[in-house]
Amino acid sequence: MLKVLAIMAVILAIQLPLLIKEKQWRELAAFLTLWLVATVYASLVALNVIPNSIEILISVLDQG
Repeated sequence: MLKVLAIMAVILAIQLPLLIKEKQWRELAAFLTLWLVATVYASLVALNVIPNSIEILISVLDQG
């Protein structure tokens, strides 16, 4: 679990300053959204709580 968080922190540390420096706000928002989803998913997999992606997709689409 700590390895996953460390890797995700490194990715964030590399990308975040570049996007802020270049003032790419839309790309920053997209990156942070995808980064957050990837971090949560990778953390769940690392904890052996493998989520059913179909159930997640159905629950997200049913809310709309």
